[in-house]
Amino acid sequence: MRPYPLILAGLLTGCASVSHDTRLNDALSEQFGSELPRYQSALYDLNGDGVDDALIYAQGPNWCGSAGCTLFVLQGSEHAFTLRSKTTIVQLPLRVSAHSTDGWRDLIVHARGAGDVVLRATDSGYPLNPSMQRPATATELQSSEILLEYPENP
Repeated sequence: MRPYPLILAGLLTGCASVSHDTRLNDALSEQFGSELPRYQSALYDLNGDGVDDALIYAQGPNWCGSAGCTLFVLQGSEHAFTLRSKTTIVQLPLRVSAHSTDGWRDLIVHARGAGDVVLRATDSGYPLNPSMQRPATATELQSSEILLEYPENP
């Protein structure tokens, strides 16, 4: 695991900053087709298997509403990234918790009207709706690591 997550940013026309990783490019093409949205992403080993997983925060009118945007978690393997889960109405910052559930690190996101909440992994991935999750404690926030946040100068 890196001491800091690798943060990547993509544009509508593609993602030049990760072109060296065809696994991620292939997964993004499979998920979005030729209509690749604007997005932010981070690579982080969420399940402790020694292979980075990808967190894709898709932005734009097809992926965002007034309550937030869609977060995709792609499980990494030696040969590919596969969709693990999709969570809607997510607001940044996106944090990775020091705590794990079912072998996957918990994620902490902001949910409109609910504040910072904990997304715990299940067999089927992370929850679809963050506003239905329990609030993060001050201790969880302090011990978490920010993976993605809104740029200071968008």
